[in-house]
Amino acid sequence: MAKKVKLIIFLFILCAGAFYLWHWQKERLEKMFYENYPKGVIRVELLNGTNISDLAYTLTKIMRTEGFDVAEFGNAPSMKYPKTLIIDRTGKEEEKIRILKAYFGTEEAFVLYDDRREMEKIDATIIIGEDILQTDIFKNHKSLMEGY
Repeated sequence: MAKKVKLIIFLFILCAGAFYLWHWQKERLEKMFYENYPKGVIRVELLNGTNISDLAYTLTKIMRTEGFDVAEFGNAPSMKYPKTLIIDRTGKEEEKIRILKAYFGTEEAFVLYDDRREMEKIDATIIIGEDILQTDIFKNHKSLMEGY
């Protein structure tokens, strides 16, 4: 009986370790893919949804240095967004939205078709929320963070 319990525990630990290894490898490969994806083909509009002045401008500089095509930036209609929102403007570019979600560290993206934005070839609108300062985006660009 004790041998069966030990065998079951061993198999459980083995399966858990294999799952962890698989998950780690999957995340690593996904991160490598997103880091090497040609971000310049992703055209975005940035809107500051916080009370922090010039945040959209600062994030525009960061995203442009990382290869994104930031077509426009400005202020959102409200300045009370606790979380960053990604709005898919075409509903057709799932891979681009997946890259933006990975970049901003969010799992949510909403589709809100806008024919004016599609004519301007804007793939997504990002409304910057208060949570943006806690992400790796700003942690990796400390020189631009001095005012925040």
